[in-house]
Amino acid sequence: MDVKKTLMTLLNYRNLFFKTLSSKINKNELEEFFFWIIEHYCKINRIAYILNPNYQINDIQKLDMFEAISLLEQNMPIQYIIGETEFMGLKYFLNQNVLIPRPETEELVSWILSSLPKNKSILDIGTGSGCIAVSLSKFLLSCEITGWDMNKEILEVARKNARTNDVNVLFEIQDVKCINSKKNFDIIVSNPPYITTREKSLMKDNVLLYEPHNALFVDDKDPLFFYNKIIDFAVNSLNKSGNIFFEINELMMDDVSKLLNKQGFYD
Repeated sequence: MDVKKTLMTLLNYRNLFFKTLSSKINKNELEEFFFWIIEHYCKINRIAYILNPNYQINDIQKLDMFEAISLLEQNMPIQYIIGETEFMGLKYFLNQNVLIPRPETEELVSWILSSLPKNKSILDIGTGSGCIAVSLSKFLLSCEITGWDMNKEILEVARKNARTNDVNVLFEIQDVKCINSKKNFDIIVSNPPYITTREKSLMKDNVLLYEPHNALFVDDKDPLFFYNKIIDFAVNSLNKSGNIFFEINELMMDDVSKLLNKQGFYD
């Protein structure tokens, strides 16, 4: 997109933003995206915009904000464009090494919090951005939280989010395919890959083109692969009266339950 050195107000930008993107993105989402962008690049929130729509954008802001329009045209998720999102009321930095946290995962964290664990050791397997581990550490001050993922690039994002939210989480490199740890935990939580490859056709381009496939998809031939691995580890590494919390594919609900029951887990 050509960015000319002319004066531009936030109102001008908004008009251009909606004109360019209205055929690709619905109006309610566009409205939210517009305010995310101006707050990120101009430090102008919704109220400030309403009070001063004629705020002039400087040339540096304009470059970034025009680039945001271009990336949205290419279906890049807004969270990757601005490099951050909100989860459980906390700020999280993101890049394309990690998944964008979903509302369902907030439900998972809230479920754990509702059990009111105290002085527990909690393991988050496949921590990604650290959204589960960091949020639990923020709200469960007496608990010791550990987060595992498969490489340092992923854990760099998680560690940055722990620092940003002023919590202490132990992040370690562990690949769920071959876990090498003799540690024991009171709670194990995971949001593993659970979308089968045959379900790819149902996914939107903003997911398929930009989010890490190794965190999303599992082979059709063994859709419970990651649950099997985690449960096998938990059999020997979960303390007595411990708990497992999973996010699952709703189509596999009965299969995951049977898998857990077979290994002696209940409820």
